[in-house]
This record gives sequence, structure tokens and C-alpha cells, in this order.
Amino acid sequence: MTDKYPEHYNAIKDVILTDFLRNETETTIKASEIWKEKPTIVVVIRRPGCPFCREEARILDEHRDIIEKEMGFRMIVVVHEKLGAATFKNEFWNGGETYWDGSKGFYKALGGGSLRWASLNQLIRPSLWLNTLRNHRSGVKGNLRVGEGRIFGGLYIVRKGNEGIAYKFEETVFGNLAPIGDILKVCSDISGVDLNDASVKRARVQEAQVKERQEAAAAAGQTECESDVCALPPSRL
Repeated sequence: MTDKYPEHYNAIKDVILTDFLRNETETTIKASEIWKEKPTIVVVIRRPGCPFCREEARILDEHRDIIEKEMGFRMIVVVHEKLGAATFKNEFWNGGETYWDGSKGFYKALGGGSLRWASLNQLIRPSLWLNTLRNHRSGVKGNLRVGEGRIFGGLYIVRKGNEGIAYKFEETVFGNLAPIGDILKVCSDISGVDLNDASVKRARVQEAQVKERQEAAAAAGQTECESDVCALPPSRL
């Protein structure tokens, strides 16, 4: 198979990740070792306390059984800070694999070699307000005070071995979520395992709910910022 994003793959394959929550003693691993035997979904989250990131994790976790057990994938989360990571892992990621990217290598890869910092202009984009209110309606809450929330994240689907990246999603506005239907389709194509009707239906419902919450917020004229982007560290602005 052809690597669709060779520059991104070359940028992430040698990143050293730290497993800091599983055992008392931290261990490190080269990223390519994670997908050496299995294709892997890598969720690069902006901040463990971010409600949007928690919403995305919850949606993915609802498909964990088919992705991991039937399709044979690994699912991991990458964070660039440890604050709030234990809560994220245990309460929103079902105890799944969580790694610290101390060099921010995955974040730099998503930015084409440098970190993508959200500017203050992000705070006045209508799409941000809609994402914020969509998340508010989803019921997934975040921690508004802990951590740096302006480094954009994203998501990779990496084939096993050295076969490269099959799918890439870059967060460009606070709260953009990789469409779960697209993720499942790519995983199905890679694994050769057909999606069952229940999974397809669930994905469609989830995507419809995301859209419905967003449209309802717009129709109601609700444009107040009620989420983590209103609590950015003043010293960093």
C-alpha cells in the first residue's frame, strides 16, 4: 500500500513516547514500535481537560470493541502534557493506552514541522462557538483551568509495520472532530473486516447528533463562549 502522507510518517515514526500511567515506573517506546504488529489509531489531543477532546474520545470508545477486537487495531491517545491525563484516561478513554509526547513530535508533524498555535482570532470564529455549544449540549464536561489548550491536535490512522499513514485529520478550529464514519471506513478498508449494520448505524447517529447540536445552537442564536478556550493562560496570550 502507498503511504499517503510520507512526510508525516517520517516525522512521527521515531518520536519517543512515554508510558507514564500504566505502572509506577515510566517506560519509553519509539512510536513505530506501537504499530509494528497492528495498525493503530493515534488520537493527538489538544489538552486532557479539553471537553472537545473528551467528546471525541467518548465517541471513539463506543466503537472500541469492533476496532480493537474485530479489526485488530490498537487505539492510543497522545498528550503533550501530563496534567489531567489520568482523569482523561480513566473517565473518558476507558483506561486505554495513553502516552506522553514530551518532544511534541506528533503535534509538530501535524503542523508540517512546527507547532500549530491557535491565535486569538480563533475566539471570534463562528465555527468555534458552534463547536463549543455542540459540546455543551453533548453533556461532556471539561476542566477549564488545567493545562495549555492552544496547541492544535488531530488524528492519524497508521498501517502496521512500515506501511505508512492511511488517514490524517488536522484540527483547524477548536472542537473540530474527525468524522467517526470516515475513521471506521478506513479501518474497515485496512483490516478487510466489513462494518456491521449496528456500527454503521451508531456512527451515523453520532455524526447526526454532532450536526444537530451544532445547528440547534446556531438556530437559538447561542454564541457565548462557555468552554475551555475562554480560560487560556493569560501569560501565554
